[in-house]
Amino acid sequence: MQAASTTMTAGARPLAAATAGALVLLLGVRGTLTVGAALQVVPVALLLSSPVRALRDMPAPPTRATVPPALEGAS
Repeated sequence: MQAASTTMTAGARPLAAATAGALVLLLGVRGTLTVGAALQVVPVALLLSSPVRALRDMPAPPTRATVPPALEGAS
């Protein structure tokens, strides 16, 4: 899981740098930093509006009946 996360993060860095460069050309440094700061609020807002805040205990794992069976012949 850590390797997948690192790969996705490292792969997104060039795109983020290019996007930031384009925003600097369009909005200037101050505007780009304002956009970046505003985007930092989005994950917090999503977390606060999700049902995660109401969880008090770890949810039970799904029962065997709710897990779909594996494809026939798949190894």
